[in-house]
Amino acid sequence: MRRPLLTEDLVPINEFRSNLAEWMKKVEATQRPVVITQRGRSAAVLVSPAMLDEVEEERALLKVAMRGLRESGAGELVEDDEVWQEVDALLERKGALR
Repeated sequence: MRRPLLTEDLVPINEFRSNLAEWMKKVEATQRPVVITQRGRSAAVLVSPAMLDEVEEERALLKVAMRGLRESGAGELVEDDEVWQEVDALLERKGALR
């Protein structure tokens, strides 16, 4: 997911409400999230479904990597085939989501 541009992707909640359809189109066109502000502070973020899928997929891969690092640090080694099966399963799931 691309990072929001502070000069273009911040919108006060009142403006967001007034132009909801336009902001949704912008998120899809730019593939950047929009940060909705309330009283000058960030209050919510609008992302496309594809962006949310990407974030969740990356989170799942990171969890697997962190678990592997913990297991390795504890001396719990896992066979390469087991690791690659898990990676392949995650990548297959990722492909199914797109």
